[in-house]
Amino acid sequence: MEILKGKNNIGVFYPLQSFSKSKSVDFKNIPICLEAENKTDLQLLEKIARLLSEKVYFMDSKQRKYLHISAVFANNFTNYMLAVSQQICQQQHIPFEILSPLIEETFQKIKHIDPAQAQTGPARRDDKKTIHEHLQLLNASQGELYKQITNAILDDYGKEKL
Repeated sequence: MEILKGKNNIGVFYPLQSFSKSKSVDFKNIPICLEAENKTDLQLLEKIARLLSEKVYFMDSKQRKYLHISAVFANNFTNYMLAVSQQICQQQHIPFEILSPLIEETFQKIKHIDPAQAQTGPARRDDKKTIHEHLQLLNASQGELYKQITNAILDDYGKEKL
């Protein structure tokens, strides 16, 4: 909003969603974040937002920046991890859709419990034997990514890094 300082009727209408040309979205469930310089403008934005969505939030520019960072982790990085997973499956002639129930359960679970509590896997268990076996099977870039994520999980749970 800083760039619009001094102008009349300024505000931010920020739908938190990743949009693709090939897929339509239902705005009813898309969070919309609002900010305005004055109460009247904010009320107008809220009225419009509530026509589209049941999820309306008020936040300032700094909060939106952190929300965007969180969204990159939650959406963009997760999508990249799924692309790597798909690549590994394809290289080994494993149908990627075999992972669909696991992926769906992962996202369902975090609706009910904190993601840190939902964390499972070799790094969470500090299962270095399995971790090293996995690293032997991955190509260099996959292995580096696996190591970085594994070390982050180990560190978060107070375990010794690789």
